Amino acid sequence: MMRPRAGESLEDAEQRRQKRRHDPHTQREDAPRNPPRELRPRHRAGKEPAGSSSKEPRKAPYILQSRAAAPPSHPTPTSKGIAHDICPKTPPRLVVEYPPGQRTYPNIPRLHRPGIVPGFTVEMERNYYKQDVALREARKEKVYRYDKSEGLEQRFWCKLHEDFYSSVVMRKSRAPIVHCKYVDWKYYENMKDPFFNEAMEKCKEMGLYDIMGFRYDWNEEILAQFHSSLYYDENEIAFYWTTEGAKYGVDYMTFSRILGLGTKDEKRDPIHVEEQLKTYQVPTLFYNPYCAQIGKANHLLPVYYAMNQFFRATIDAKDGDPVALRYYAVNLLARTLPSGRPFCIMDFIWNELRRTMIEAKK
Repeated sequence: MMRPRAGESLEDAEQRRQKRRHDPHTQREDAPRNPPRELRPRHRAGKEPAGSSSKEPRKAPYILQSRAAAPPSHPTPTSKGIAHDICPKTPPRLVVEYPPGQRTYPNIPRLHRPGIVPGFTVEMERNYYKQDVALREARKEKVYRYDKSEGLEQRFWCKLHEDFYSSVVMRKSRAPIVHCKYVDWKYYENMKDPFFNEAMEKCKEMGLYDIMGFRYDWNEEILAQFHSSLYYDENEIAFYWTTEGAKYGVDYMTFSRILGLGTKDEKRDPIHVEEQLKTYQVPTLFYNPYCAQIGKANHLLPVYYAMNQFFRATIDAKDGDPVALRYYAVNLLARTLPSGRPFCIMDFIWNELRRTMIEAKK
C-alpha cells in the first residue's frame, strides 16, 4: 500500500499507485528480492571448503585432456608449402638427393670467430647471452627480406647472426650444442633385459622406433650457423636459415615427410599446447610419492628411466644435469604410461626448434 502524501486522501494515493504501475514512462525496475533461505548458497563464491561435493571429482593428472585450441605451428594438411612446386604430391617419405653442384669441403668446417671484411666499417657487437627478451624481439625481424650484408663474412647474412655467433656460440671454448645421439636398437635387443624390452615396445607403439634409431653425421660449425641464422615464418609455417651464406628453407609438411612421419602422426595430440607437468603430479612414474616430490630421474621406475634416457639422447636432447626433468620431460613420460596417448612427434620436434631459436644460453 502506498503512503499518502500531505493533504492527500487514501483514495488519491491508491489511484496514483495504479497510474504509476501501468504508465511505462514512470515505471522503474525494483530491486529483486532476496531468495529464500533454503535457496541461498551455503558458502560464498571462492570460499568452498576442501572436498566439497559441488565440484566434479578430481581427475588423475597424467590423463592429459585434449584441448580445442590448435598450436600456433600446427599445419593445415591441404595448404601448399614452400616446396609445393618441387614436390606437389609429397610421398610419405622423401629421399633427399644431393645435386651435382653441391659444394664439397676439402677440410672439416670448424668453429672460428668472425673476421673483419676489408673496406667496411666495423660495427659494435651486441651481446645476446642471457638476453632472452632482446633475442626474442630480434628474431622477429624479417631479415631475409633484404640482401645479404656485404660487410660480413660469407657465412653470416646480417649483423644479428654474427652477434649471436660471437656472444653465444663462441662464448666458451666448447660450443653450447647438445650432442645428439641415436639408439642402437640391436644392442638393446641383444641385452634381453625385460625393462629395455618393454621400453622398446612402447617406442614401437608410439611410432618413435625409427626416428630414435635415425643415424646421420653432423658438424658443430654447420649447426652453429644453423642456430645463428634460424628464422621462423608464422605465415608460411616454415623455417629459414643459411649455411655458408646460402639461404635454405623448409616448411612443416615437407620436413615431416623427410623424417618419415606421415598423416597418422599428424592426427595425434600435440604436447606443447599443454602445461608443463610437475613430477609430483605424476607419482606413478616413480617408486613412491616421496620420490615424486624430489623429482629426480634416478628415482624413476626402470621402464620410465630407460624411456627418459632415450628421449634425452634423441628428440628431447638435453645437456647438463642428467637427473633433472626439465621443460616437457614429464609430459613425455606421462604419455608412456598405460593410460597415456601417443603424441605428435613432428609437432614436438618443430616446437623444440622454435624454443631453442630464442634460447640465449644454449
